[in-house]
Amino acid sequence: MSTTRTRLAGFAKLATVGALSALVAGGISAAADSSAQAHGHSHEPANVTTVKNDVKAYYGDTVDAAGHHHASTDSLWAQDVQNQIAGAQRYLQERLRSHHLHNPALVLDVDDTSEVTYGWEVDVDFHYDPVSNEAAINAGAFPAIQPTLALAKWAKAHGVKLYFITGRPEHQRAATLKDLANDGYPTPDGAFLKYEGGNNPAYLPCAPTCTTIQYKSGTRKHIEEDLGSDIVVNVGDQFSDLDGGYADRGVKLPNPMYYLP
Repeated sequence: MSTTRTRLAGFAKLATVGALSALVAGGISAAADSSAQAHGHSHEPANVTTVKNDVKAYYGDTVDAAGHHHASTDSLWAQDVQNQIAGAQRYLQERLRSHHLHNPALVLDVDDTSEVTYGWEVDVDFHYDPVSNEAAINAGAFPAIQPTLALAKWAKAHGVKLYFITGRPEHQRAATLKDLANDGYPTPDGAFLKYEGGNNPAYLPCAPTCTTIQYKSGTRKHIEEDLGSDIVVNVGDQFSDLDGGYADRGVKLPNPMYYLP
């Protein structure tokens, strides 16, 4: 998920990756934790370097000839994404089959839900920089997350409306829609980017100081109550993408790289 991000200082943004050592067999951090406990340092936080290495292992890190990092399609991360998206499609398919839905809709976040930012994140050593991030967006550097792309195509083919809600700022609209189209995503029925420059939408009374949860849930409310769609599935990589209601089911994709409250 992207926004004009307020990243947590240092690698506190990677706090959600604590469970990864259990996912990475023989992971470095597990050995480091055991060593720390053996030396009486049981309250010492996880070492930043080992956390980075665990994240890289989870994504199946590869490096190309130019020195740029990429996620692997057969990594633990890719498997977890596939499992979550498969569950989302089963639920959506069941709802379409067993219920008469009026204007069913699928809502997708963009960064690390529809497109993966992993390579860029590692290239900048997990240090968010808005200038570098915008350059990557303008260059179309974030590839599609293939299971999400397949879900979007399947949904549109079965009469489900597609909406994107992202924390990217409004001035990145053209580049964002171009990137999604180049990735193969169907033309959405609506795309919502974060308001800026005083252009606060009337359906968000919290603007211009909305939290992420208020912005995302308020936009979903607008889609349901004002645009007349029934959001059956809402997919995001942050809990703040999903909290606040106005969706029948929220689906959380894994993202241990950063945390957006």
